[in-house]
Amino acid sequence: MNRFSTVALTCAFAFSSASALAASQAAASIGNLSFTLVDLDPFDNMAPSMSFLTTSGSTALSVSASDTALGESEASSRTRPGTFSFSNEFLAQLTNSASAASVSDSALSVQGVANGPGTAFNASASTGGVSSYYATGPLTISISANTALLINADLSLSAAASNSNCSSYYYYCNSSDYATATGSLSLAYNYSGDGASVSYNQTDSSSITATATGAYTTSSYVYDPTVGYYRYVYTTVPGADDAKSLTDVLTGKFVNMSNQVQSASLGISVSINGVATSAALVPEPGTMGLTALGLAAVGAAAARTGAVSAVPEPGSAVLSLMGFAGLFALLRRRRAA
Repeated sequence: MNRFSTVALTCAFAFSSASALAASQAAASIGNLSFTLVDLDPFDNMAPSMSFLTTSGSTALSVSASDTALGESEASSRTRPGTFSFSNEFLAQLTNSASAASVSDSALSVQGVANGPGTAFNASASTGGVSSYYATGPLTISISANTALLINADLSLSAAASNSNCSSYYYYCNSSDYATATGSLSLAYNYSGDGASVSYNQTDSSSITATATGAYTTSSYVYDPTVGYYRYVYTTVPGADDAKSLTDVLTGKFVNMSNQVQSASLGISVSINGVATSAALVPEPGTMGLTALGLAAVGAAAARTGAVSAVPEPGSAVLSLMGFAGLFALLRRRRAA
């Protein structure tokens, strides 16, 4: 059995006192992408092998942020042929909302915040790709005959929402802040050989959503014996904040029981989105500093490690992370002012 491991595709989002940072925020990253080969025929005197084709598939980044209250919006995107085919980070930055996405030879990550009435963010990053059930699209992995391939990838998701305002005062809250984070690993292959025809398509994914509801008032018409008639009784339903996080291991399996080399298409992706109806409370002292330190430390750890697959351009995820931490500090100063 041989084992091939890339570097941890790691970028974590530091939620230090998360509900105080922004009314809506989310982050997602995929890391520790690993390939484990299993020899299905140890007596054929052939060692199992694989190749990872960076020239197949496609790599894409997309970010957007909007603020309807101020009439601001910003968006950027890029798609390029090839798996891990470019290293870059995009930032959409407004006064009260922002989103960031980065891809490099060692990381896929997205982050976003919204902190004001009518603000929103979206971000996604993906590489590789599965185009159809029969895997007729780009082929990114080839393995030797009589070989099984096990693929693992660590997924980290975070989402938080707080301090929502309700646009309806009575009976129910028909607006809320929310944030969603999702990550997935897809694998598909199709081959015929040795009298067998095999088609396989799998997507392993996880997603979380945090939803905050604002306080609202309900009323009921009840009899009051002290006055001898019915009257309205009003009850305040308190608002509720929400924060969630999830770590998971995404998996895929590629089993080649034929006597020929076979190929499969692999895709990994992360995405986030969120909406805010209000501004969050001003963070406690030190919250932004802890967040910035957490982002910079994790980014530096990712930058120090290497990757198996060769990529034309070096990554610079650390700059993106530090810039995003700086954005939080900027938002804090503006709210305090």
